[in-house]
Amino acid sequence: MQNRKAILKAGACAGFVGATAFTVHAVFTSTSSTAAIGLIFIPIYGFPAAGAGWALVYTIFALLDLSSGRSSWKSKNVRFAAVFLGAFSVAGLSFFVQQSALSVAKNPAATPQELEEISQRWIPWGRREVDIALAQHPSTPSAILETLVESGDEAMVQHVGANASTPLAILEKIAAGPLTYERVAGLAGNRNISRAIMGKLIAATASDANVADSVRQGLYKTYVLAALAANAALPQDLFDRLVAIDSPTHFLVLALINALNVNCAQVTHLLASGLAMKTPAYTIPS
Repeated sequence: MQNRKAILKAGACAGFVGATAFTVHAVFTSTSSTAAIGLIFIPIYGFPAAGAGWALVYTIFALLDLSSGRSSWKSKNVRFAAVFLGAFSVAGLSFFVQQSALSVAKNPAATPQELEEISQRWIPWGRREVDIALAQHPSTPSAILETLVESGDEAMVQHVGANASTPLAILEKIAAGPLTYERVAGLAGNRNISRAIMGKLIAATASDANVADSVRQGLYKTYVLAALAANAALPQDLFDRLVAIDSPTHFLVLALINALNVNCAQVTHLLASGLAMKTPAYTIPS
């Protein structure tokens, strides 16, 4: 019994360590600037994984007792093992179905027909990750992209907007909706957007929603306008409007300075704007 308790604890520890290793790997292989926040999920994922590790070892012991005749089908430990195995099988099947669909959705060589079949497949768990991969795929049929835009998921809309294969009609549909940084950051970097869309994205900086919330306005400049500044299809006159925007954020200044169509006078102006952001304002005492 003492040996079993030790092994059960070892199973729980193995589950926790496995979840921790998975989380740390995901954080350090991510390209997101906020990936480090994922470390706070270690206990959130670790403790359930520890419980699963403990339950797996307990189930193995229960099955061994059943096979040796020390337990019957009516015993509590065998019933627990049966429930756990059932739940584990359902979870495993759901994971397999999701990974199978995801492997197709992330395959650059996947055909539109295969992607359409994936979009209609029953996926009990992880559907959103598959939809994001479909939103990013260059061969996804336009009907699926339009459905993803209509889902209301802002991150989904952002990925569809960033897809270079998204038809202009769908890009215009995105631009006709709320111009928040969560929705249109991808749209701003797409070289296929029209001049009218570019103008709307610039004008949205002064929208009521952004003006009323300085934090949201700063995020809009950082994610949307910086992406637009880096867009090689941006006409010179619209680029000049970006340079003239008041209170540019640090990342917007960097994007403008590194753009191919910036001139020396604009660089000087932008560097002065960047210096003003770093210099605290104060008054000379009389």
